[in-house]
Amino acid sequence: MKLKFFTLTAFVLLSVLIVCLSGCERVRTVVVPDDTAAPMADATLKIGVIQPSNTFSTFSQGAETARAQINEKGGVLGMQVEFISRDNQPVATAPPTPEASAIAATELIEMANVFALLGPVYSTNTVAVGPIAQEAQRLLLPGSSGSHVPESGNHVFLITVPNAFQGSVMAKFAMDADELGAKTAATIHQRDDVYSDDLVQAFQTAFQEMGGEIVSSSTYTVGDATFSELLAEISAVNPDVVFCPSFLPEVPLLINEARKIGINAPFLGGSAWDDRERFLSILEDNTVLNGSYYPTNFSVATQDADVQEFVQGYMALFESPPDGIAASGYDAMRLLALAIETAGSLDAVAVRDAFAAVSGYKGATTISHYTENRHPVKSLAIQTYREGQVELYKIVEP
Repeated sequence: MKLKFFTLTAFVLLSVLIVCLSGCERVRTVVVPDDTAAPMADATLKIGVIQPSNTFSTFSQGAETARAQINEKGGVLGMQVEFISRDNQPVATAPPTPEASAIAATELIEMANVFALLGPVYSTNTVAVGPIAQEAQRLLLPGSSGSHVPESGNHVFLITVPNAFQGSVMAKFAMDADELGAKTAATIHQRDDVYSDDLVQAFQTAFQEMGGEIVSSSTYTVGDATFSELLAEISAVNPDVVFCPSFLPEVPLLINEARKIGINAPFLGGSAWDDRERFLSILEDNTVLNGSYYPTNFSVATQDADVQEFVQGYMALFESPPDGIAASGYDAMRLLALAIETAGSLDAVAVRDAFAAVSGYKGATTISHYTENRHPVKSLAIQTYREGQVELYKIVEP
């Protein structure tokens, strides 16, 4: 009888053990992430940041502001966000390069196994990174605005106002009788630069379609410190406005030289002018910039609760007001977090689809929706220089 009881007991215990092992195996199968669905299997969401060390540094600072706010509120799908950064500016005194940008992107994807990429901020660099991100199915959210940047694939989305809209708005602004009332314009841009070439083409097309005349179109080479030849050509045709949507340090130096030789036409720029602190650090006397105008997707003066949450968070971390470049970094991280939360997973295709479906977003800027070519539809702020300082001039709705 005892033997039968022992045998029965052993059989029951063995059965329970088998059930537990089978159940535990099923649980293990469910909870262990599938590496093919997401690039990481831990409690940290790794995001790559491609950031030049000596220019447009506010992009990563804006992204860091968003990261801090997101982590403070519990992270993304319960994961804390971690940034892994790479510098794409090999020479501090020269612009970041496409080659360094491509290397940075490859390292972040293949070695750091990041889920998405924030940056870079130059369109010339972003077009080099786009195919790399697309092949690896990583979202690429740059700080650049080149109209053709997203053409490398459906994982690439612009965050800032695209050049096509910037150029059109600035052409209308130049010709508006209630604004500058221009009938003629000269254009200047940096040679072999995707961003400024794209923006000049957009401006010229819009200006001419509205009946304006482009009387001069010039280029300079990055690193130029004097511009006597191209400014002599512009002086000879005496345009009503000069459109020069390029970068520092050349643009402030160029405007200063133009004023010295008697060119008094208003200068108009692009969003690249909004590297504000550095832009204002080039000249000893910034009053020569008075009466110049440039577009940006953000104004610190906007008294919206979401905008001010960004402004206050940024100033708490960096002790200075943010600019449009910072706003792009902030919105890139916030939009990425929103897309992941909406998808409910780290499935690359689901997150990409959720990003494409964004509508009514409010953060540092407001995005109505994304177009089929992954351009954000959003308002544009035109800023001006007065007494050597930047101030908001007007808001233009899409």
